[in-house]
Amino acid sequence: MATHQQLLELLQSKDPLQLQLASLLETSDSDWLQIFEKHPKLAFILAQNPRLPASLVDELARHPRPRVRYMIACHGNLSFEAMQYLLQDEEAAIRLALAKRDDLDQQFTSQLLEDTDPGVRLALDRYQPPVQSLPMACGW
Repeated sequence: MATHQQLLELLQSKDPLQLQLASLLETSDSDWLQIFEKHPKLAFILAQNPRLPASLVDELARHPRPRVRYMIACHGNLSFEAMQYLLQDEEAAIRLALAKRDDLDQQFTSQLLEDTDPGVRLALDRYQPPVQSLPMACGW
């Protein structure tokens, strides 16, 4: 397990391989939370890590900077609440990232079908299986 200091050094590196290594290391949830609390400027880098603790993912989903929310929408292991929150985001790129996710819930697919941005609807059509009404799915 990586120490707090080792993880911080990797995250502050300009080397992409060091950043990738940081996301692969086994690290305690408290270390991730502590790094974000002490170094909030690392939010964008942290949001690219799919192994963050759920509480930090939820917090980053509500981050004020759109690029952090975009990264968490692309890479985060989103809770139901975080995904629901991001579906309401004013930035179409964030909703588009959700439309491309493999783990998008059927309920959210229906919601994105009515999105105001045509790019979001196009991504949904391209990346998600078609939504059928219950009678159509039953062959009526």
